[in-house]
Amino acid sequence: MRAGIFGTLPIVAFCSLSSTAHAGAVVSSFKKETKRGANFFNAQSAIDGKPETCWMVPGESENKGESITIDVPRSTIDKVGMIIGWNKDEETFTDYVRIKTVRMEVLSYDDSNELKVIGQADVEFADTSEYQFVDVEDIAIGGEDLMGGKVRLTITDVYEGRDYPNFGISEVALGLKEFDARADIADSSDETDNNVTGYMGDGDSRTFWSTATEGAYFTVSSFDFSISSLGIQLPKSKDFARPKKIKVSIQGVGQTFDLEDKSSMQWIMVPPVMGYTGGGFGEIEVAILETYPGTVHADQLAIDEVKAKATAYSSF
Repeated sequence: MRAGIFGTLPIVAFCSLSSTAHAGAVVSSFKKETKRGANFFNAQSAIDGKPETCWMVPGESENKGESITIDVPRSTIDKVGMIIGWNKDEETFTDYVRIKTVRMEVLSYDDSNELKVIGQADVEFADTSEYQFVDVEDIAIGGEDLMGGKVRLTITDVYEGRDYPNFGISEVALGLKEFDARADIADSSDETDNNVTGYMGDGDSRTFWSTATEGAYFTVSSFDFSISSLGIQLPKSKDFARPKKIKVSIQGVGQTFDLEDKSSMQWIMVPPVMGYTGGGFGEIEVAILETYPGTVHADQLAIDEVKAKATAYSSF
């Protein structure tokens, strides 16, 4: 994987895009689908956090030159993420064309409220089905008025499909630069042994939250911040069970993660939705699916601290 050097382009006005708006993203063209719904393969399917859906271009498309443009809040862009094919299953991934390289153009509003191209980068992806995030040189977008801008990704090269001539892209997400945010614990499963929920956010490693292992969960509010990552710290003591496999969900989109049995802070990405990291809003639920066994309290689980990083102070 390679990330292109970010350069400054001549200041030019951005022309209007030929597509239909769909909740934060537009595309140059998409395959019409009657049985599954007219917009099944439209832009929204590439920013919904669901690999079983995709943005797909028509069969007659040349693939190269097609584009998707994503709205972003005032932020700093430092990565480009993509599931480069239709990753519904192994067959769809290999049958359809996949994305090899894209040209990223960053557009910001000027004093006249017009979009101007302020930078670009060339990004290359490996031919693999996992979510890939490629680093690019940082570029700030948006002004002090909290207004952001847009990022256009244009396809410049592809990996050929086995059976079909057109591409499908399951997911696209721009990686925005993170900052430390407040982790507001909104809810949790029960408390045991007076180890209350609030101890997860008190910054004191001598205290911890404990709960019944079965059905253990907690939620973090993402109303004030666009939370992009959660940090989970397990206790040093092995007396209680500790989280081993967790599921992190926001807006109905979930992803599972494995945690190591160690007491240092472990950071996990909140599933990207709306086309950029931290794009979700509402509450983030963390469900504990599997645990490392406790030596004393086998039926109780403990978490020392929970922290958060965000990409913006709020959604648009």
